Amino acid sequence: MMATREERNNFSNMILQRAENLNTDHLDVMVTYCDEMNIEVEIAAGLINDVLRTRLEEDAQELRYIPRSSRLPI
Repeated sequence: MMATREERNNFSNMILQRAENLNTDHLDVMVTYCDEMNIEVEIAAGLINDVLRTRLEEDAQELRYIPRSSRLPI
């Protein structure tokens, strides 16, 4: 069963807020939250909205987990 837009936004906003409050990267917050709530990370992947997906990608590039993509200086 697919998550609703509201469920994705609620989950993603909570992860974004925790990362900001703890001043840490979004990936660590999401993995820690999944461990605390006994949620499989694969299930949580279906709860990520576009905003959180972008932040996770930026974090992964900063941590050199994935190659950096080209960005325009805007």
